[in-house]
Amino acid sequence: MSPSGDRLREMARRADRGGAAAAGAMAREAKDGIQETLARRSHARGTPTPSPPGQPPAKISGRLRDHVVVVRARQEGAHRWVSAAGPKDVDYARIQEKGGVAGRNHASTLPPRPYVLPTVMDLRASGRLREVSVRAFEAVVHGR
Repeated sequence: MSPSGDRLREMARRADRGGAAAAGAMAREAKDGIQETLARRSHARGTPTPSPPGQPPAKISGRLRDHVVVVRARQEGAHRWVSAAGPKDVDYARIQEKGGVAGRNHASTLPPRPYVLPTVMDLRASGRLREVSVRAFEAVVHGR
């Protein structure tokens, strides 16, 4: 092997690790944002929600907020890393985000109260996801 070939392979390895770090950093930022979104409004159990349709759900127990997790970055193709953040093990998470029928005999219709997609879109539009991903990538690639 030539010294330049070794250097190129090392650069590729660092870039790959940097991609994993960037994906993980974006997922952690999304998790923090989703949890912050879910903490904005609250109400006591048994009282009407102060959250209007189309706005994130209001917190009762905090279970939805407390069960937002980050999925570890995984490689999906050459130099492509994917990670995610979202609720886990909360049976009502999807119906809050998307709306739909619920309850005994599907007697209730819940309007969508999205909290994941709007949060991620806001983080993307603000440049925050790019910022954390670049910082994480550079930290690995340049050893910062």
